[in-house]
Amino acid sequence: MSGQVNYLVEAPELGQECYFLYIKPTPNYLLYNWGGFFFEKERLALHRVYPTKEDVVRAAEFVKNFYISHKEQLNYLTSEPEPGTEVWYGYGVNSNDIESTNFDPKNTFHQVLLETFQLYGTHEDLIKDMNLITEALEEEYKKAH
Repeated sequence: MSGQVNYLVEAPELGQECYFLYIKPTPNYLLYNWGGFFFEKERLALHRVYPTKEDVVRAAEFVKNFYISHKEQLNYLTSEPEPGTEVWYGYGVNSNDIESTNFDPKNTFHQVLLETFQLYGTHEDLIKDMNLITEALEEEYKKAH
């Protein structure tokens, strides 16, 4: 994959349609009308805002493949933790999107998080990986521009 990421660098016009990239529980996106709010600007700075559906779909696929191809660099849990163990997950945007819970092997959502590389043993590991994803998106963008 080379140069497949084309996020917005500058804020779109107020009311303009754009797409937000989310990484929880699997890379996904949301169509949005830009309002110029703080949280939107934060997502823009973290390379999570895209001009077209095609662009955000390519970015989501890039992130999905990055999780698989860079597992030695990433710190997500690869095996099921003991029931009741505190685990962390996030929406993949910023530190405000991080939540913790006690792992329940019977909880379908917990199993999906584990299967899609989104479950972490520590808050710090999750932050580190979110930063790596942001850096990877930036590097991929640079290849295309």
